[in-house]
Amino acid sequence: MKKFQIAVDGSTFHGCEFGDNNLPSLVCLHGMTGDLKSFLGLIEYLINDFHLILIDNPGHGETESLKMEEDYMFSSLAKRIYQVIQKITNKPFYMLGHSWGADICLNVAKLFPTKISGVILLDGGYAFPEHVDGLTEEKALIDWKEYVESSIYGSWDEVVKEYQSYTTKQWDTNLNSIITSTFKKVKDNYIFKADVFSILAIIKAFYKEPCSTTFDSIQCPVLLLHATILPTDSSRKKGIQEIKKGIKVLKVIGIENTKHHLHWDCPEKVANEILLWKQESNHEVY
Repeated sequence: MKKFQIAVDGSTFHGCEFGDNNLPSLVCLHGMTGDLKSFLGLIEYLINDFHLILIDNPGHGETESLKMEEDYMFSSLAKRIYQVIQKITNKPFYMLGHSWGADICLNVAKLFPTKISGVILLDGGYAFPEHVDGLTEEKALIDWKEYVESSIYGSWDEVVKEYQSYTTKQWDTNLNSIITSTFKKVKDNYIFKADVFSILAIIKAFYKEPCSTTFDSIQCPVLLLHATILPTDSSRKKGIQEIKKGIKVLKVIGIENTKHHLHWDCPEKVANEILLWKQESNHEVY
C-alpha cells in the first residue's frame, strides 16, 4: 500500500494505492459518511487485475472539507477528482463508486469521456433522489441533518450493533476495520467524522445535478450492481428502468442477499462480476 496526499485547487486529497501500476487503474470512491476503507474487502479479489486507487472524498476520512457549498456540485467535484487522478496516472482508467461515489463517477465520465475505460456503480448513480416519491429537497436536508447529528454512540458496541443492520454478512474483524476510521471520539462518544456542512452540500448537489443528467453523455461501458434486499419504496426499480433507457452500453446485475453496502455483504461475488464485465467489455460482448 502506498499512501498519498495530493493538493488540488487549495484542497488536499488523501488516498492510497494498491497493486501494480502497470495494470489498468481502478479509482474507487466511497459513499456519504464513509471513507476509502469501505473498499478494503474488495482489494484481495481485484489486486491481481487492477492498480487500485482509493480516495477519501471531501469532508470524509482524511480529506478536509471543501470551502464552499458549490464546490460539492458534481460538475465541480468531478473536475477536482479528475485532477487528483491525473497526478497519479495519465492513462485511461476505470472508476468504481458506491452510493454518492457512483454519482461522482458518472460525472467524471461525462466530463472526460476519452479518459474513462468503464464505470462500475455499486447501488448508486441511478435512483436517489429523482425516483424517491415525496422526498423533497427540504425534507432530505432535514432528515440527513438529523441523522448525522443524532448518530451519537456511547460505546463502540453501540456502533457495531447499528452497523450490523446494514449488512447481511456475519460481523467480523474485517467489517470492524472498515468502519473504524469513519468515526471519531468526542467526550466519550463516537460520532461521524464526516461533517454536517459537507453532507448537506452533497444533498443539495443531488437535487441540482441529478444522476440522470449524465446518462446520455456516457460513452464507456457501465456496470450497475444493485442490492436485492430493497427498501419498501419503488425508487430502485424506477431508477433501473430510467438508467437502462439513458446509458448506451449498460449491464445491470442484482447481487443476491445484499443490502445497500453490497460490497460488504458479498465482496467476492461483487469482484467476480466486475472482472467478468471487464473481460466482456474489452471484447465488446453486449
